[in-house]
Amino acid sequence: MDIEKQLIKLLINKPNSKDILLLAAKLERLSNFVISKDIENLKGIWELRWSSSNSPLLNYSPIIDNLQILYPMKLNGMNLLKPRGLRAIVGAGIIAKLEPINDIRIGVKFTHAGLIGPKIGLNKLKALTEIKKEQKGWLDITYLSYKIRICRGDKGTLFILKKREDEKLFKRFDDFIDNF
Repeated sequence: MDIEKQLIKLLINKPNSKDILLLAAKLERLSNFVISKDIENLKGIWELRWSSSNSPLLNYSPIIDNLQILYPMKLNGMNLLKPRGLRAIVGAGIIAKLEPINDIRIGVKFTHAGLIGPKIGLNKLKALTEIKKEQKGWLDITYLSYKIRICRGDKGTLFILKKREDEKLFKRFDDFIDNF
């Protein structure tokens, strides 16, 4: 079994395994990601499956979807915590503008944060406020395939995300983000 398949299997079946970090490091060494040629492959919905952070907001939960939705060609992104199983843009969200910095680094500037409710009639309930004090960071994409993304944040956190195929949810994100 190849390294990526082993890692995905561990993320799903044994999410606390110490081997996750070892396999992620092996994949990072094999990486040939370059933003200029691979930026379109970042597009989509990415589910956080593992993180080196101690923060509960930056870790996998079996009852909450911890998603990062990226549309890098439009320089848009959103982190979304939502109830698992709901196929809507509903939950707590942070909207970000993205900017490639170098071959592997993407700058992130958070612009709005708050609660996003369901659509009622023609209106979507939302309590998102503009972030007044500049909140910026960056992510180094250290491995990318069509199934998995490994990245390291500006505070040293390692993130492992699994690609989720959900065109309907992505379309809802694209429609929603156009209002910002």
